[in-house]
Amino acid sequence: MENNHPVLREIIDLFVEPSRKARYIYLWEKPKRRSQLLDELLHDAGDLRHDRRQELDPPLSDPDQLLALMRKKGAGTTCHAFGSSEFDGQETDLRTALAKVAGRMCEVVLYSRAAKVAFVEEHDGHQFILSVK
Repeated sequence: MENNHPVLREIIDLFVEPSRKARYIYLWEKPKRRSQLLDELLHDAGDLRHDRRQELDPPLSDPDQLLALMRKKGAGTTCHAFGSSEFDGQETDLRTALAKVAGRMCEVVLYSRAAKVAFVEEHDGHQFILSVK
């Protein structure tokens, strides 16, 4: 897996606040800083664009509920996963990934590239759906 995965750059371009984007691109361009990039991106949603994120309150652990929310925004059957999961850096089945990570506070983003929609879960359990629509 590439340390500076092009899909991770796409996530930065679409969902990071413009004022913070240069910082994330800098980290993305440095393969040895990948863990720092993911830590900063997934530790606190403050750097994620407010106009493109929907907080799930209360958080959900049912993968089928989460899948339904993502499908409403056009998500397909696969996703790119980044963060603290066995799927890090891989394209995998979206429902399987949701079942493994949802409700486990494992700092992860599952991104459906075709629909430009993502599920994010932070270390403290906060969850978000990110979408350009």
